[in-house]
Amino acid sequence: SKKRGYKMEELQILGKVFFKQIVTDGYKQKTAAEIQKQIDEIDEQLADYDKKMSKTMTELTLKAHPQTEAIRSQLNAEREKILLYKEQFNKALGAVDDLVMGSEVEAGDGEFITTVKVGDSFSGNTKYELVIEDDIIKEIRQK
Repeated sequence: SKKRGYKMEELQILGKVFFKQIVTDGYKQKTAAEIQKQIDEIDEQLADYDKKMSKTMTELTLKAHPQTEAIRSQLNAEREKILLYKEQFNKALGAVDDLVMGSEVEAGDGEFITTVKVGDSFSGNTKYELVIEDDIIKEIRQK
């Protein structure tokens, strides 16, 4: 005779949840403010970088360092990377402005734990969408 395993009445399983944000004035303002904060931080980094770069170049020039121009090029290349990074945030700021009011935008994902019990209806689908409007859950949809 086969020995049967222990029977459980319930089980916890992991599900995936995708967040959708309904575009509202509040959402646009909040998102734009977060992006602007990033831009301001990059501007501060640029100002610091420019000060350090200027100081370094002055010192190298005064010492007549043989690699002065090569170092200047390298520092300018690094500065360009920072500017490109900033440009991505400027584009994102423009994209927020273009969002259509009432539309749904992707806002990340996460996992959740749910308990299933013997006798529960179960389709095998553990993926859901959480629709949020101004920090309030408006809808939970099975994907």
